[in-house]
Amino acid sequence: LPNILIYFNIFYDSVVSFFSRIVFADFFIMNLILWVKGSSAAIPFGTLVAILAMWFGISVPLTFVGAYFGFKEKPIEHPVRTNQIPRQIPEQSFFTKPLPGIIMGGILPFGCIFIQLFFILNSI
Repeated sequence: LPNILIYFNIFYDSVVSFFSRIVFADFFIMNLILWVKGSSAAIPFGTLVAILAMWFGISVPLTFVGAYFGFKEKPIEHPVRTNQIPRQIPEQSFFTKPLPGIIMGGILPFGCIFIQLFFILNSI
């Protein structure tokens, strides 16, 4: 069983770093376009290599070291035990339903930004 956990850990670490690889590849491609166009906004190639070296030299080893020490620890034991008798789940309040959450999580921030940009752009 410990060997399976080690292989799972390696797979999990590669999945976790997948997002970082996509972001770096996207940034590199956009920077490559800036190099081709001769823009002064392009980041030097040496800087990109330094960032990549820091990622492989610091972040990746620390991920594996942290996973190694994490698997060596005892599993977390919960301080309470669950009751075997099921309880009735109370009715949801208005604010815990999906529509108010969508409105508060999406429309309110969009409205605030829209109003601020409206006043900023009208003052120009």
